[in-house]
Amino acid sequence: EGGALAAEASESAPSSAGAQGAGLATRQRRRARPLTFDKEVLLFRSTVDIQEVSEMARQRCQIGAALGAGGFTALLFAVSSFVPPPALVALLGGALANSYIVLVITQRLIRSLASRHVDRMLLLPMPAGEAEKDEPRVEEQGEFASLLYSAATVEERLLATAELRLKVRSGLADRWLTLVDLPEELQDGGRFASALGEGATEGEVAERPAPFSDLCGRLGLLHVNLDAGSFGDQALLVAILASDKIPVDERVEPRPDAGAALALPPGAPVPGPLLGDLTLGDVEQAAPMVSKEPPAESIRRLGRRARLGGASVFVAGLAFLAGEGARDVDGVARWKNLNLPI
Repeated sequence: EGGALAAEASESAPSSAGAQGAGLATRQRRRARPLTFDKEVLLFRSTVDIQEVSEMARQRCQIGAALGAGGFTALLFAVSSFVPPPALVALLGGALANSYIVLVITQRLIRSLASRHVDRMLLLPMPAGEAEKDEPRVEEQGEFASLLYSAATVEERLLATAELRLKVRSGLADRWLTLVDLPEELQDGGRFASALGEGATEGEVAERPAPFSDLCGRLGLLHVNLDAGSFGDQALLVAILASDKIPVDERVEPRPDAGAALALPPGAPVPGPLLGDLTLGDVEQAAPMVSKEPPAESIRRLGRRARLGGASVFVAGLAFLAGEGARDVDGVARWKNLNLPI
């Protein structure tokens, strides 16, 4: 009797394992109705005015450059009587380099950061006939099928949607793109997933298109600040930001209403790569160097640093000029020579 029970257990074990595996497959492939849209849907609108933030940072950079130039001028005037000409030329070069960094390089950084800030994200209407193309996959008969569809989550409905069209307005540009599933010839099940987890920097996997979730989350190329914005459909927005779909059919144009701080010269390209050109290898290499700070905060920090740096140079130049003016005839600097009311 014990042997018969053991045999029965051994026969039932594979069937139960198979049933468990079938259950997992059912959860992963649960049928759901694709998302359909016949008009634009506002997903997110930022409450941060990136144009105002960038303009404030630009003004602070200009103030910092002016203060720095004044500090270098005071320093040059103070040392011009005893410093050799080559040293004066070196100081003048430092002054010009400081102004170039504050006025030009920092401005480029502000534009680059503003291009990552998502000001608004819209879902565009589905193309005519797209919903009908998916309809045969969702036609089911019976009450059970109706309950199954109604129980589907937003993530499952997004997974069942073959194509999703977005318009994303950043601080610098308007971007149109389409999110689609990874082509079947590039999917190889578990090996693909394990390569993603281990870090795909080389080989065939590294050349595969980067998913939208990595582009937004790990690289921050489209930064949606969920703590500073209003939502049309927060659940759908979060599902899209976590989606493994890949961007295709991408088009980028400068914002027509960009302010002076973010307006691009006529004919100048929008800074930054196209999302569809990036691969898994690019994500793995760049992700460790990406800051998690919101772009607006980084822009504010750049403006404060530029102003503080200029003020420091200005104070240092004035202090050096005052020190040179306080020297006696014997060359010793004395506070009494400044005639300060102390």
